[in-house]
Amino acid sequence: MPNNAKTVLITRPEHQSANLGAMLSAEGFSPVFYPTIDIQPIDLSPSALKKLQRCADYDYLIFVSTNAVIQADNLVKNQWTLTDNTVVAIGPKTAEALKKVGLKPTIVCDKPFNSERLLNQLPDTLKQTTCLIIKGQAGRTLLAEQLRQRGMSVESIDVYKRAQPSAQPRLDIEPPTFITLTSQLALDNLFQMLLPEMAHIKHQSIFVVFSQRIAQHAKNLGCQQIIISHEASDSGLVSAIMQTSTHE
Repeated sequence: MPNNAKTVLITRPEHQSANLGAMLSAEGFSPVFYPTIDIQPIDLSPSALKKLQRCADYDYLIFVSTNAVIQADNLVKNQWTLTDNTVVAIGPKTAEALKKVGLKPTIVCDKPFNSERLLNQLPDTLKQTTCLIIKGQAGRTLLAEQLRQRGMSVESIDVYKRAQPSAQPRLDIEPPTFITLTSQLALDNLFQMLLPEMAHIKHQSIFVVFSQRIAQHAKNLGCQQIIISHEASDSGLVSAIMQTSTHE
């Protein structure tokens, strides 16, 4: 059983880290909250806002994250007028967020909760259908590209952006045993925020990441110990950490 000497640095945005912290504490780990991403709303242009307000005109609405749901709901002031639209959630957390704002997800992406898996759940032919992807700025383009190849007319709206937190506190602990990372940007910001310490941390800590893509990015930056969770979720991160701990 892991013990409290094993610290886990959580780099998720502040408002999204409590659940992971609680799960880690329940398993005997010591979570350390160190957000490296700040979620900020985007001021939409009048045309983009109108597009979002008229989202009922699209056959498919794809929400790529809980943040996409929250920010879009704020922008439309909880005035959703959807009827026969196919509402798609990238995973169960996003589906929960949709239900909280009064939207019923039609399709919920299965494990490992990513674009590749979602594409497997959608029809191979999507000609004469339209889609609006609601997402964050500078996100992946794979989903839109693949849907267009299937004949779908795809548009997207960025409703939030990911920024480096303005406050950059010092990390007053030894290199953490584990560091959880859910995006490449989270890792890039971590390197910038802890620049003096990273030369040591990247050799000592175990980086627990959501995907092979993030793992390769971590490797390119010089991180020596990297493990990939079996799914892109809090439980996936905890499971990967526990499995690694039992083998140490």
